[in-house]
Amino acid sequence: MSFITSLEGVVMNNEDMKSIFDQINNLKKPVTESKETNAAYEKDAFREVLNGISEEIQRVLDENDFTQEDLCRITNMSQSNISKIQNGKVVPRIETLQKIANATHTRLVISFESMEGED
Repeated sequence: MSFITSLEGVVMNNEDMKSIFDQINNLKKPVTESKETNAAYEKDAFREVLNGISEEIQRVLDENDFTQEDLCRITNMSQSNISKIQNGKVVPRIETLQKIANATHTRLVISFESMEGED
């Protein structure tokens, strides 16, 4: 049987050490357990962000009684591009989102929120 001596002179066997390390490792589990699960989680999170952008664009268009055509005229963007953004087919650049914010008299806000407590 192997023994390990700590700095304070306490002697522990390998089984005790393993038990302690297992407890430490279980204190804070990562959000996901595997690369595959993590990739799926990131894909879902990314889709959620794109859906949120789409919903926000529609909200500010509705609040301003704007159509996609109105937004195209004001921002000098193509209707195809605006439609793709609203349908989650393309990822808009921050500059594009800022153009939309300016056109709809709104402020672009990007934030990071804690995921603590989410299932």
